[in-house]
Order: sequence, then structure tokens, then C-alpha cells
Amino acid sequence: MARSPFFARIKRDVLRIVAAVPEGHVVTFADIGAHLDVAPRHVAYILATLTEIEAATLPWHRAVTADGTLGAAKSGPDGVTQHALLAAEGTAFDAEGRITDFVARRADVAALAHGVPRQVRSAEAPAPGRRRR
Repeated sequence: MARSPFFARIKRDVLRIVAAVPEGHVVTFADIGAHLDVAPRHVAYILATLTEIEAATLPWHRAVTADGTLGAAKSGPDGVTQHALLAAEGTAFDAEGRITDFVARRADVAALAHGVPRQVRSAEAPAPGRRRR
């Protein structure tokens, strides 16, 4: 399936940001989306559709929902779950599946060493997925 140049740039930037998240920390789909001026669901989609090689080499498990939960159950190409990968890094969860020390573990996307500048759509540009009339 052909992808647009816009999608390719967003994917490249999402992967660079996620790659920069240090062990023991997490970022949210919303934080990445805000940095790139895209919807959090676009970030989640990109991470849900990683190739096997991307999933094996990227710390995708460090991206979570805005409330500190994991969302839909996810596993890497080796079958290890996101929950297990985070737990191996010292992350603890409460009975509802939320990261217990979410605030302390949440990394500031702008402070990470990913080299992706903050994106801001111009006022006259349509939102992604919407056409001008």
C-alpha cells in the first residue's frame, strides 16, 4: 500500500522520538502527537503497524496512553508483552493496569535527544486527512 510523503515523514519522526525514550521511562501517544502536530491515534497506528524489524529494534513498549495505561494488549515479534517489557524495566502497575509512578516515569518529549523539531501546522493548512474546499 502506497503511503504519502506526509505519512512517511510522520512515521520517521515518531520512530526517532520513541527510539530516544530512555529505559525506565515512557511517553504518551498524545505527547508525541502534540510535538508533531498530529492526532494521538496516528501515533498509536504507526506503532501498532511496525514491521517485525522495527518492532525488534525500537523500544515501542515505552509509548502508552495519556492516562498511563497500556491500551490494547500488545506483544513484540518475540511474543513478549508490553506489560512484561515495561515490568522488566522496573515499571509497576496498579490493579487497573495503570503505571503506578506514571508522573515520575513520563519523559518530556521536547527534552529527549531525538532531533525532531516541534511541528506547527500553518493556520491556512488543512488538518491531516481533511481536504480544502
